[in-house]
Amino acid sequence: MTSRTTAANCNRRAWLARAARLSVLGCGATAAFGQTARQPKVAPGPHEPDWVKILDERYGLSMFGDLANPVAGAVEAVPGLFRKAGAGPVKYEPLLALGLETITRGGWYAAAAEHASIRKIELWSYQHKHTTRDLATNGRISPPLLEGSKTTFDPGDGPFGLWVSNDGLKEAGAFSEPLANRALTPRFAQQPYKAMIYPYKSRRDGSVVPHAYLIGWEYSTNDDFQDVVCLLENVALVKS
Repeated sequence: MTSRTTAANCNRRAWLARAARLSVLGCGATAAFGQTARQPKVAPGPHEPDWVKILDERYGLSMFGDLANPVAGAVEAVPGLFRKAGAGPVKYEPLLALGLETITRGGWYAAAAEHASIRKIELWSYQHKHTTRDLATNGRISPPLLEGSKTTFDPGDGPFGLWVSNDGLKEAGAFSEPLANRALTPRFAQQPYKAMIYPYKSRRDGSVVPHAYLIGWEYSTNDDFQDVVCLLENVALVKS
């Protein structure tokens, strides 16, 4: 078998795998394929990009098949903390801005035994919203950050969490830990799972990038999970 034939077969297998995923999803529908009984349902808003399509088409990920923090049992057991994985800083940056057009902010916090005592540390902010046309491009289209923003930090050796917020919603925001959401943002009390975490894949060859994660955030309550999409690097997800 020639190298050209082998490459063609690999490409065909990849195409068939993607087609199979999309056939389960249907035409523009959000699938429940692979969804656990306790997993919150993802519901795209009207005239908004569908999270399942964003994951598949931009990042080569399955919404539930690749999910690193599924709700398999009690929401309290869902992983939501990280540790620094190696030397150098941690990088946390927004890649897509699809939520409200008011200022969005993001940062981190050191893990705390009492979630009500969490101290938020802000890293970056932006006032931007991507369009459907923006999403049609293949390159990175990160929102322009406001003055004073930074995307790297050193959390030390201890566990830490992440957060995002929007100035149009006068509450603490969304946290990577469900219990932090329940403690600090009253409107999330009934459904405190607001961050879907995935391994990040190379856009060049589709391989998993070590110690890197893609996060889809929900800071509102409609659970479309694409208000902010972020990349986190040089970390390990802390398993419960």
